[in-house]
Amino acid sequence: MNKWFPILMLLALIAGIALRVPHLADRPLHHDEANQAYRFGQLLEGGTYEYDAEDHHGPTLYYLTLPITFATASRTFADTSEYTFRSLPVIFGLLLILAIPLLRCGIGTTAVLATALFTAISPAMAYYSRFYIQETLLVFFTFTALAAGWRSIKIGSKTWAVVAGLSIGLMYATKETSILAFAAMFGATVLCALMAHITHFPLKNMVLGFLCALLIAFVLYSSFFTHMQGPMDSVLAYKGYLARGTGVETEHVHPWHFYLRMLTWYRFDGGPVWSEGLFLGFGLFGCISILRKKLPHTMDLGLARFLMFYTLLLTLAYSLIAYKTPWCMLSFLHGWILLAGIGVASLLDCCQGKITIPSAVLAVRGLIILLLIGPAYTTYRMAERAVFRYAADYRNPYVYAHTAPDFKRMVRRISELEAVHEKGSSMYVQVIAPPDSTWPLPFYLRRFPNVGYWTEADQVPGKVKPALVIAGPDFETDEDKFVSEFYGLRAGTLLSIHIDRALWDKFIASRTAM
Repeated sequence: MNKWFPILMLLALIAGIALRVPHLADRPLHHDEANQAYRFGQLLEGGTYEYDAEDHHGPTLYYLTLPITFATASRTFADTSEYTFRSLPVIFGLLLILAIPLLRCGIGTTAVLATALFTAISPAMAYYSRFYIQETLLVFFTFTALAAGWRSIKIGSKTWAVVAGLSIGLMYATKETSILAFAAMFGATVLCALMAHITHFPLKNMVLGFLCALLIAFVLYSSFFTHMQGPMDSVLAYKGYLARGTGVETEHVHPWHFYLRMLTWYRFDGGPVWSEGLFLGFGLFGCISILRKKLPHTMDLGLARFLMFYTLLLTLAYSLIAYKTPWCMLSFLHGWILLAGIGVASLLDCCQGKITIPSAVLAVRGLIILLLIGPAYTTYRMAERAVFRYAADYRNPYVYAHTAPDFKRMVRRISELEAVHEKGSSMYVQVIAPPDSTWPLPFYLRRFPNVGYWTEADQVPGKVKPALVIAGPDFETDEDKFVSEFYGLRAGTLLSIHIDRALWDKFIASRTAM
């Protein structure tokens, strides 16, 4: 394994790239993605950012998008594209695969390779690595915090203590709900200390890491000391999160087994079967091996115990909280993937203890690896379906309140009308709908400077006739003046588009000429 390590890591990375990079713009933006992108547009064009505790989470997503806009010469929000924003989670999804070897000295080469491959082919990990939200960044910073913290404790390194502290600070600056991971880390540390009778900890390095965490979190939440209320607001935000977590003030309430069903076996409305069962199964085997202390000699029992307790506690926490969305499970899913890597390594190591003939050991290990190829390939194919064919299909469990593919037909229609309008993208567009029936429209209309948004028709000034009116399905216009079409926004939600008849006639004439 050591000899083939670089090549096998490269293969895992290639699998990750194949599932994360192609066709990034094909899936319509989820309303959360569009909202985050619009928020970044304010930072890009205005040069300032102020933390909003209501519904936007921490600032790292926005600040880390800036280098991508610089690299792509995107100076305004109108210059950006789906690729601009989705490239960021793709990069961090691939960095997560490459970061797994940080634990090689603790869990061994085999476990690292299995974990890297499983991270690459996990349907959920692949799907949300193409999603412009905070989750993939949070998983990456969580892993680097765990790995750097382990290395700091193992070798007493101040450098790794700083890396761990900065990672913890970036976790919090990415998403305030990282407090759940902090609680799981603390609980796992206490349980490991009790089992190993540890009474002394490297306090100096822990204090150093804690100060680094506070510093980076304060700098980012305060918008580099320009919005000093930001850090306090991030703490006050927990009032809202408590209300959501207990099922108050939220519509995203699901039973405790919501995530368990997605991990084990999921099928909806005649669609294909989905599962992260490969990781859960080997993860449970890893837990059994840890509890029985039947681990490879290259694996540190203390680290393995910590990862087990951390994953179990975090899974329990997310299951008990009433508020649930599919992407939230990434935090504890990666814990199960780490345990699955330990499980694979432990299974292969079992041969050495039970078989004394070296050639027979190699043969049995080879057979086990061959038997693993089938489930791994099946999981890869599930991930492929999730990110491509079923990327916006409601039968995909990772598709949650998602924008319908039909919405992109409306976007194309608007572009076609723009092409024949004498003012082009400067044509006047009215959007009359409540916010929950509007997003992700503001992202797709970002190139149109003359767009007005209203929630009710009686709020709209009537002096200038619009080229387009985009509204709910019940909106009525004069049929002599407008031509109406209907498009799906999300499951159960329609939008209507009302086109100035003169513009429509011009559009039809352009099609006839073709």
